Amino acid sequence: MYGSPRPHYNNSRYEEAKPNISITFTDEHYVDEAEEVIKYCQKNRFKAPGSRGRDEITYSQLRNLLGMTSAIFDATNIADLKTVYEKLTYFRIQLVYTAGRNEAMKSFIEASHLLEIVKKIDQKQADDERQQRHEIIRLCKYMEALVAYFKYYGGKD
Repeated sequence: MYGSPRPHYNNSRYEEAKPNISITFTDEHYVDEAEEVIKYCQKNRFKAPGSRGRDEITYSQLRNLLGMTSAIFDATNIADLKTVYEKLTYFRIQLVYTAGRNEAMKSFIEASHLLEIVKKIDQKQADDERQQRHEIIRLCKYMEALVAYFKYYGGKD
């Protein structure tokens, strides 16, 4: 009894399939993709797939991330790119930290591909400055769309 491992619930009744959400992160599609991410999270009751724990996605957690992207957005419009990339790096660290603390947020971050998007933007530092700023602003708007759809689809405060 004490030495036996916990049973695993890999049956579809207990676990929603891993997200099969393709994120192109283009100007034409990012809002629709944000909606698909939140619909996926809603199917899981804003918890991690298969989770029976208390971890769930809350509005305040998303607002914290949105606050960071708002600061990035402001810096993109007025500061040099070095400052913007420092804020973007800090946002990336916070995504990882948040995912490590909360299984539902980890599921959300994975479904939204936020970490991959931030990494991709960070790797393009040597490209055209105007295009870099445009992609960073799109990231901020994508985060805003995620939060908006979260509220629209009944996410908790």
